[in-house]
Amino acid sequence: MWRLDRKNEDDDMMSDIPDDDALNPQNTTSPHAISLGDPALVAGNIAEPVWHRWREEIAALGGASPLLHFEDSPRTRIELSSTHPGGLPQFITGQSTLLSSLIRDELALRTARAAANAITAKGIELRSVRGIESVHLAIGLAQWRHGGEEYTAPILLRPLAIRRYGRDFELKLKGQPYLNPELARALAEQFQITLDADAFVALALTNGVFKPQPVIDRLRGLTSHLPWFNVQPRLVVSSFADVATAMRAEAEDLDNVVLDALAGNPSARRTVESAFNPVQPVRQDERPPATDTLLLDADEEQENVVAQIAAGNSIVVKTLPGTGGTQTIVNAVGALVAQHKRVLVVTPRRSSIEDITHRLTQVGLPGLAVTPRTLRRDVIQSIGRNEKATQPKVTDVDEALVRLRKVLLDYRSALTRRDPVLKVSVLDALGELSRLSLLPTPPSTTARLDRASIELLANDRPAAADALIRAARLGEFRYGPNDSPWYGASFGTTAEGNAAHELAKKLNRSELPRLLERAKSLIGQTRMRPFESIAELGVYLRLLMDVRETLDKFQPAVYDRSIAELIAATATRRESPTMSGANRRRLRKLALEYVRPGVHVTDLNESLRRIQQQRILWQRFAAAGVVPEVPVGIADVQVAYQRVAEDLARLDIPLRRTGTPFSLSVLPVDELTRQIAGLAAESEVLANLQERTALLTELRERKLDPLLSDLSLRHVPETQVSAELELAWWQSVLETLLASDRALLNGNTGVLDRLEADFRLVDEAHASATGQQLAWMLAETWKIGIVDWPEEAAALKKLLKSDKTTAATLNEVAPHLARPLAPVWLVSPYEVTSISQDVAFDAVLLVDAGASMLSENVPVIRRARQIVAFGDPVTQTPSPFDIGAHEYGTTVDQVDVDAAHAGSALAQLSELLPVYTLTRSYRAGGEDLADLVNRRFYGGMIDSLPWAGTYLGHGSLTLNYVTGGQGMPDSDTGAVESTDAEVSKVVELVLEHATERPRESLMVITASERHAVRVNQAVLAAFAKRTELADFILKDRAEPFTVVTLEQSVAQSRDRVIFSIGYGRTPHGRLLSNFGALAEPGGERLLAVGMTRARRGMDIVSCFKPEDIDETRMRHGMAALAQVLGEADQIQAATAQYLSHDADPMVLDLAKRLTRRGLDVQLGYRGKLALVASHAGRAVAVETDDDVNKGSLRESLRLRPDVLRRLGWHYLRVHSFELFADPDAVASRIARLIGITEPDTQTAPISIPVQQG
Repeated sequence: MWRLDRKNEDDDMMSDIPDDDALNPQNTTSPHAISLGDPALVAGNIAEPVWHRWREEIAALGGASPLLHFEDSPRTRIELSSTHPGGLPQFITGQSTLLSSLIRDELALRTARAAANAITAKGIELRSVRGIESVHLAIGLAQWRHGGEEYTAPILLRPLAIRRYGRDFELKLKGQPYLNPELARALAEQFQITLDADAFVALALTNGVFKPQPVIDRLRGLTSHLPWFNVQPRLVVSSFADVATAMRAEAEDLDNVVLDALAGNPSARRTVESAFNPVQPVRQDERPPATDTLLLDADEEQENVVAQIAAGNSIVVKTLPGTGGTQTIVNAVGALVAQHKRVLVVTPRRSSIEDITHRLTQVGLPGLAVTPRTLRRDVIQSIGRNEKATQPKVTDVDEALVRLRKVLLDYRSALTRRDPVLKVSVLDALGELSRLSLLPTPPSTTARLDRASIELLANDRPAAADALIRAARLGEFRYGPNDSPWYGASFGTTAEGNAAHELAKKLNRSELPRLLERAKSLIGQTRMRPFESIAELGVYLRLLMDVRETLDKFQPAVYDRSIAELIAATATRRESPTMSGANRRRLRKLALEYVRPGVHVTDLNESLRRIQQQRILWQRFAAAGVVPEVPVGIADVQVAYQRVAEDLARLDIPLRRTGTPFSLSVLPVDELTRQIAGLAAESEVLANLQERTALLTELRERKLDPLLSDLSLRHVPETQVSAELELAWWQSVLETLLASDRALLNGNTGVLDRLEADFRLVDEAHASATGQQLAWMLAETWKIGIVDWPEEAAALKKLLKSDKTTAATLNEVAPHLARPLAPVWLVSPYEVTSISQDVAFDAVLLVDAGASMLSENVPVIRRARQIVAFGDPVTQTPSPFDIGAHEYGTTVDQVDVDAAHAGSALAQLSELLPVYTLTRSYRAGGEDLADLVNRRFYGGMIDSLPWAGTYLGHGSLTLNYVTGGQGMPDSDTGAVESTDAEVSKVVELVLEHATERPRESLMVITASERHAVRVNQAVLAAFAKRTELADFILKDRAEPFTVVTLEQSVAQSRDRVIFSIGYGRTPHGRLLSNFGALAEPGGERLLAVGMTRARRGMDIVSCFKPEDIDETRMRHGMAALAQVLGEADQIQAATAQYLSHDADPMVLDLAKRLTRRGLDVQLGYRGKLALVASHAGRAVAVETDDDVNKGSLRESLRLRPDVLRRLGWHYLRVHSFELFADPDAVASRIARLIGITEPDTQTAPISIPVQQG
């Protein structure tokens, strides 16, 4: 952890010296420090001319300073010197006061309202576009002449807020009064009169009551010796500010390597370019939780940008509309602060400052970013955060995240991993099986192949399919096991087949019947049960022959009882050691009594053993208690049996039954008789036997026996056998892969759903803790600091109790504690001088860099060694501005818009630094509008997901062509501006919006300044009659309703925008070429600004159609407007898009099932969503494994579904296994999700519309 260590005074002096790096080499020698040996020769920098131009541009910023050259006229100020006593106390005490309460005289009020309108517009412009708070109450005016120049300057200034309140204006004093710094500087320089700012302010406050007269008197006394110096005791509201003086002073020292490079110094450019050291960010799924510390969720593009910034690289980031520029900035700030760096974030847009502050507060870091205007409050908030911070307990969450991530990544990898031998994955198998199921006649084999077979077929299925087709063509599968006993027979030649057939005929005709007849007669002489098979007959015959041989030597009584003891007695003593000798002799004698007289038995024990076996067999086959007997005619039956058995064995060979339970000899006699009869019958099975045998041999070598049996059993025709082979192979592959890979979780989607749900919860918990972790790190640093630097802590406490907290005083009293308290500074480039140069920064982030000139950012760039610029290359263009309000025109010169765009900080830095572009848009709503803007102005670079509203028919871009939009050309401009019909249409749309969408903000933009004034007046008049809608116009909202020109809309945006062109046609229907700023150079950029101000939807109001615009006479923005109107017409007339020649078969099948349930379905919607469906105004997006697995786990399981839900979609993630196993259940679940409870599947056949290509 970074530690605030104590240092001695020398260390303090060196603490702000930056470390040596490529952009700040410590051994660099400036040209002015180099001695050339001749005092007359002075070294210079090639960048000096450019530096001089920059200084001149800075000095001209804001035009004539109203702090010294205030234009005092009724149209440029609100005169409050003689206000009505009824409203003044309320106003002076800082309460909101209506202008009509301060000025009661009707004529004076009318003049004041006109001035207030101009001042309000100026204040909004400077605040939103420049970040300058310019509206003040001037307390006293000083007028004098010096050097032939007239001066009019306010004495004291107090910030004031002014806003429109219907036809009136609301004023409110803010903050404390302060002395005009330019007045003090001018008096000191011109007359050597020193004004004490604190003393002057104190004079205006008596016992807490504001009394400006003592200030007037004091200044009069100091200037009484100057006869032409006049001090007037007046209260005036106008636009009072000055930025050029302080910025010009800070631009005096521009010795900086980046500025040198920008100014054309080739050596400096090489230094900057060589300093870039790109890094490769670690992918989200591979990143340890401890290093996954982004404050906000980010996509891969954003993470790459943050990684480059965190690595210390200076880069340019082009942020296209809706691509998450603010969250990228916040993440970059968080990454830099985590490295204990101090960051300066500079933007002219007030909305950007507010967005960044709001995002940091959302992640639990209030007060992290401070601004000079609210420094005291921000620092107190930061201290409070540090004191309350607790260390987040993330160990369990991070461990769970790692475990779940591994399981899900293993599953995802297993789904797509190709088997090294089979060269296919599980997803491939599921897709192919689904494709097969969608065939007109889907295969249905249940045969499964073993691993060896599927490996053999992995690269040889076409050959196997060809062999199957040829076999089927030869009739191999016309007969199955139940159709002919010759099924499956195999012969080398046709002659062998014929011989086997003849043998079967002989057996059927004579031999088998004769044997069965004789055998039954023979066995019938005994009391043995009938034999069941030929094999059993052989056993009977052998038993009878053995019995006959036994009775030739022994008495029949030997079979009467068990002779086990006799066998033991006649065996060796080792086999029966427990038998006594006497007993053995007795039993041996008894055994000899069973031998027939005169017969010699060589081995009595062996003979007795055989007799025992015969006795056991006889008892098995004969009736109980029957003594074995020998019938007559055994020899003849034995001969016939041997002949038949041999013939049957010969038939077993081609039938491939030898040694199997289906061998002919072991079949039941009746079954044998039937099969022999079948074999003997004439059959087509034996036709083409040799050819089929060769094919079957080839197929059996591939171990396809299960499939061959199934095809024969079902008599599959030759047109289907190829598909049956594919089904058997792919199904066997799927089952084999599932069984062999535990990571697939055996395809259990219930378990997978729970794992993914747990991952979402854990990942969200981890992401939400990153802000707390950074807060804890800062809190620890702060707590260490107040221990190490107690004197700074005491001084800081004292400073915060006063109202003297500034960047300079903060850094002066607590240089070490200020770093963890205020690591991030937010400021406009025009107010960066309010931050003391003693405050060192490690990185500068130029936000909205395209909206300001490079020269305006020179005082900023010189403050740090790392420069990062963010900006929109299309809609952001620098423009000159005038701080003061003027009765006629402006005091600044207009510039060429395209030239100004090329001179912006974004454009200039893009030529020096590496450029990254954010292209993924996450803006909700307005898809057709965004699509038009993307194609027309950004070359299709913006990548965004579809909005559900567009799919449901709720367009975000509406064209309103006004009939009767004709008028007379203006005598001064020659343009037909602000026709009555167009004004009425805009008012109608505003009223409609206020009625139907009062919670959504609205802005009217027009290309005509006159039209803006007329529309505003007409809207106020209309709402005065609709009191129930008055709050929409009068209520103080974050984004109030406003009517602005294209130029004024630059830094503003609303939920919805009405873009009223503001120009019409002549009474003869002609369209003139005067369209104000649109028809001038840079008009196309202004049009782009107007078209990108709406977040959700836009209404375009026009008195003419695109075909009315003659592009040969009109250029710039008007040519672009014609194209925009034309494309908008096409969008409104567009028909639904369908894609799916190559759709996933499982998804295609699901689409058909959903259509049967009454849903409107589209596949491949906008090329972004695999399947979308709608019913009764609700839309659902369905994504499968193939879609989900393209991104990281975080993006696919949490971020992408969240984005789609924000875009209005119901979201359903479907696993490929469940879609394959039970597509009907998935279809029912989708239908229920969008409101169909009882789907009716009994409908006519349907088809999915497919785009014809």
